[in-house]
Amino acid sequence: MGNIIPFPNLRKRLLEKGLEALKEEKYQDALYFLTEAQKLGTKESEVELSIILCLFEMGEWEEAKQRCQHLLWKKQEVTDIELLQLYLSILIHLEQYAEADEMLETALQDKKLHPHEREQLLQLLRFSRKMRSSFSASSNEEIEQLLQSKRIEDQLKAIQRLENEHIVPLLPMLKQYLANEDNHPMAKTMLLRLLTAKKVSEELVIHKFGKIMTIIPEQLNEAIETQFATDILQKLERTLGSDSPSLYETASHVWMRYIYTLYPFAPLPVSEETWIAALHLSACRLQGIEMTITEIAERYHVCEQEVTQLCEKLYEIEEISFI
Repeated sequence: MGNIIPFPNLRKRLLEKGLEALKEEKYQDALYFLTEAQKLGTKESEVELSIILCLFEMGEWEEAKQRCQHLLWKKQEVTDIELLQLYLSILIHLEQYAEADEMLETALQDKKLHPHEREQLLQLLRFSRKMRSSFSASSNEEIEQLLQSKRIEDQLKAIQRLENEHIVPLLPMLKQYLANEDNHPMAKTMLLRLLTAKKVSEELVIHKFGKIMTIIPEQLNEAIETQFATDILQKLERTLGSDSPSLYETASHVWMRYIYTLYPFAPLPVSEETWIAALHLSACRLQGIEMTITEIAERYHVCEQEVTQLCEKLYEIEEISFI
C-alpha cells in the first residue's frame, strides 16, 4: 500500500484554523489543529511556540516546559526574549524559581544582547529572585509546621516536599528532627536517604531505638551498609523460595521493612542461619502456620534463645512499620 497523499494545502489550512482558534482562546481546538499541521512536516519554531502557548493556557505546564526547553536549545545561538519570558512564566507556575534564576543568569552572559534586552532580563531576574525568596520563606515555614505535627502523615508529606527544596537553610531543623527519638524511625530513614541523595556533607546525629549514631549523609553508601541484609535475602530465597514461595515472600517483606526502619543501624550481629530461622518463624506467625520455635531451631541448628530475641526485634518493628 502506497503512502497516503494529503489534500493540497491541508497543512496551510490546519495552521490557519489553529492560529484562528488560538486568537479566539479556544486552546484545545488550537492545539489539535497545530499538532496535526506539525505532523505534516511543519517545523517552524513559530508553530511550536503556538503549541507551547496552548499547553501553557491549558495548565499543561510540564509538557510546555519540555517543549520550551527544546526550542531554547534549538535557538541557543540567539537570545529570544519572548521565548525566555514564556519559559519563565512556566517555571513560575511550576514554582521552580531556582531554575528560573539559573536560566536568566545564563542568558545575561550573551554579549550580543542589546541594552534594552539586557535590562528586560535583569528585571525578570529581580522578579524571579523576589518570588523565590518569598516562596522559600513561606514554604520553609510550612515544612517546619508539618515536621512538628504529631501526625506521621504530615511528617512524611514534609519530607516528600523537601525533594524539591534547597536543603541547606533547613538543615538545623532537620538535624533536630533526626536527633529526636520520639519521631518515627521510618520517617527518619526516608529523610536520611533524601539527605544522602542531596549530598549533604554536614555531620548530624540520628537517634533510633535507644541508639545514637553520628553520620555524614554524603559519605553513606547504602549498598555497602546493607550488604548483610542482601546476603540474608539471597539465602532466604534459596531456603524458602522453591519450597514455599508465599512464605518466602512474607519473610522477605518482614526483613526489608526491618532493615529499612533500622537504617543506618545494622541488624544484631548473629549468624545468618539464626536470622533465617527468626524470619521463617515470623512469616509462619503472620500466615497462621503452626510452627514451634523448637522445630525451627532444630531445622536450622541454632539456639532457641537467640531466635526468640530476634523475633522480638522483628515484631517490634513490624508493629510500627505500617504507616
